[in-house]
Amino acid sequence: MLRGHFERTLTMLKKFVRAVDAINTFVGRYTALLLIPLVLVVFYEVVMRKIFNAPTSWAFEMTIYIYGFHFMMAMGVTCLHDKHVRIDIITLQLPPKAQLVLRLVTFWVIFLPFVGAMLWAGTEYAAKSWMQWEHSWSAWKPPLYPFKTIIPVSLLLLLIQGFANFIRDWYQLKGEDI
Repeated sequence: MLRGHFERTLTMLKKFVRAVDAINTFVGRYTALLLIPLVLVVFYEVVMRKIFNAPTSWAFEMTIYIYGFHFMMAMGVTCLHDKHVRIDIITLQLPPKAQLVLRLVTFWVIFLPFVGAMLWAGTEYAAKSWMQWEHSWSAWKPPLYPFKTIIPVSLLLLLIQGFANFIRDWYQLKGEDI
């Protein structure tokens, strides 16, 4: 009876990891496509400014929003593929099993508290923006609340990917693959 429950839990954990990986892969693929409109907006602004001497009032700010969305929403898929920047001079000298144990410990000691705090603060930040119907200070004055909502959404994707990576590392420590 207890063994059956334990096996169902392990199966659910594996499904969770696969689902989170799939979600962040999907988000990452479509987020990468944002580089196309980003380049187009920059190109348009350069042509308008340099050739026609008619700069826009919106292009610079639009590039900030597009790149910000691109940067923030790519955090989960970057974590999935273990491509975040880190200094691992010492940890690379450790045996693979010790590296796994260190990753499992640092998840609880560093990753979870930091990302959790950022998610909490980012949610409050976005909620405040929505309550005020906040707009930009520029002449273009786009609404800021949708863009600020990206902060908690992207941090949530990063957080769940962190949990998925933790589960994957735990299985790997036991000698299993997901």
